[in-house]
Amino acid sequence: MGKKIVRVTSNKKEAEQIAKGLTNSLQRRHIKREAYVCGVSKSYVKTLTRKGYPIPKKNFGVCVRNK
Repeated sequence: MGKKIVRVTSNKKEAEQIAKGLTNSLQRRHIKREAYVCGVSKSYVKTLTRKGYPIPKKNFGVCVRNK
């Protein structure tokens, strides 16, 4: 089973903020999952992006896993 990627961003700090907020939200609703930051390949981001937009070399995803 692959990673469950929820969001993708080019900024690691932004990805960490999103993951922290998502984890807090899941905990408040008593859902036994947590969000974490993972690296995402440039080719994967290319499949999500419209043609012609520049894609940075480093991309960070927010993934969700069971606790």
